[in-house]
Amino acid sequence: MKASRLAAGAAVSWAAATWAAATAATAARVAKLVLSDAAGHIYLADFDGAAFRLRCNASVGGAPTWLAFSPPSGSLYAVDENSATTMRLDVDLQAGTVTPSANVTSANGIVHLEFSGDGGRMLGAAYGSAGVAVFNTAGGGLEYLRSVASSDRGGPVPGRQDKPHPHQTVRDPSGRFFAVNDLGTDRILVLDGRDDAFAVVNHVPVAPAGCGPRHGAFYPAGAARASHYLVVCEMRNLVNLYAVRYGGPRGIDFFFEQSLSTLPPGAGAVSPTAAAGELVLSRDSRNVYVSNRLVDKDKRADDSIASFRVVPAGASVKLELLGLTPTGGRLPRMFSQSADGETLFVANQAGGLGLVALRRKPDGTVADAPVASVAMGEFPGGNGPAFVQQIA
Repeated sequence: MKASRLAAGAAVSWAAATWAAATAATAARVAKLVLSDAAGHIYLADFDGAAFRLRCNASVGGAPTWLAFSPPSGSLYAVDENSATTMRLDVDLQAGTVTPSANVTSANGIVHLEFSGDGGRMLGAAYGSAGVAVFNTAGGGLEYLRSVASSDRGGPVPGRQDKPHPHQTVRDPSGRFFAVNDLGTDRILVLDGRDDAFAVVNHVPVAPAGCGPRHGAFYPAGAARASHYLVVCEMRNLVNLYAVRYGGPRGIDFFFEQSLSTLPPGAGAVSPTAAAGELVLSRDSRNVYVSNRLVDKDKRADDSIASFRVVPAGASVKLELLGLTPTGGRLPRMFSQSADGETLFVANQAGGLGLVALRRKPDGTVADAPVASVAMGEFPGGNGPAFVQQIA
């Protein structure tokens, strides 16, 4: 009798341990996401591979259209693209809370944030004030240090290129240089972060005139140094490819190699307001993805993600357009990839679906049918997210 009780107890303990292990494994597979919109909301969400669950809606004010998360400190940084305020917030993923903790006045109209390699500095692309703001973020803090101005002349497009409009700052793999895509000047402004100087060391022209470089990425992913740089041009729906060379008086140089449309030949009637948005290099460096916005002149069709293949070309590489995948909504201003590189999380600001998960296929294209989505009506006021990223 005693032995059978012991056996039964052992069986219960084994079952409990097995269930706990299975539960822990399931929890480990749940991706933790942070989202934000242009109407003052920051969200936390879970993604289990088949569905999203919105866990938190924090009303922080302003237009926090870009976020940057610092895992060591748990600090979340947010822009307000309509003012000169930059915010720091505390994130508790276990409790599912986002709490504002500090803000500083810096450059006006920051639309993108990028950390230095050690996380001690953060650079903000100040679209509204023609420069790049530099912050001290050591230890999860937030202190505005200074701004680096762009002296380049505006491009030929009235109303869009009246002055410099830095849209993104991209840290190179070495951690020393930052490529600033300037939509207003058709230039890539290059900053050198050595000795905390962030001096302007290069002005790379981006053709054709009036193309408006917006977002980019260094290639290949995870390398110690880049061999190439890709930039998407918002106003011409183009991706430009540049070879990258280190050394020389500037420390880093860019050499144009290829320009390719983000839309297929014969795409039909394209709206004059068509504007490319985000560019993402896959974690395995096999593919590049770009969002197309407002392409349908009648504003009825969903916008799309363009898939490209990176093809070896001798000592270099080139891009090939594979096709388009609908995003389930409109205005996909930003999208990002999951930590495992298998899923694209898309933020639609308008249309039917506000948040979408799209699966990468083995050939590098993106499946048409979403694996998960959140309807636009689930977001207050029908304001779809402008930003989404996995943070854990």
